[in-house]
Amino acid sequence: MEILALILLFIVMVAGLILLVFGLPGTWVILVAAALFDWITGNPGIGWGLLGMLLLLAALGELVEFISGVLGAKKYDASGQATVGAFIGGIVGAILFAPIAFGLGAILGAFLGAFAGAFAIEYIRDQEFRRAWRSGLGALIGRVLGFVMKFAIALGMIGLIVSALF
Repeated sequence: MEILALILLFIVMVAGLILLVFGLPGTWVILVAAALFDWITGNPGIGWGLLGMLLLLAALGELVEFISGVLGAKKYDASGQATVGAFIGGIVGAILFAPIAFGLGAILGAFLGAFAGAFAIEYIRDQEFRRAWRSGLGALIGRVLGFVMKFAIALGMIGLIVSALF
């Protein structure tokens, strides 16, 4: 039973990484997988301490992703409306590009959508191409950095789980 649970844990953790590519909450899936594994198997390697650390890391991943997107846009002089445009554009882009490359287009769509959303809102507001371009570029850079950091956090979560089990 424990071998099957271990195999399922690894499958779900990999699925959590894949979900991150689509902009979905993969860190939370990894946390829930570890908690369910602990509950089902009673494995002494995973306990409340590790689960608490994983909870903090999952929350940190969300916070880092959000803050990096906002700071990226703000660093390049984006308005508050452009930041919202980047957020909405990222979601729309991920949905529109999801069918490309077996779904991997979702991450490219999220990046391009963040750029397009910030650019469009800023250009509509000020009719100034240079500022709109900078806002879009900042949103894109922030979105990419946020994704990379959240993915690194997810890998760290998996590393902690694996080290606790073996």
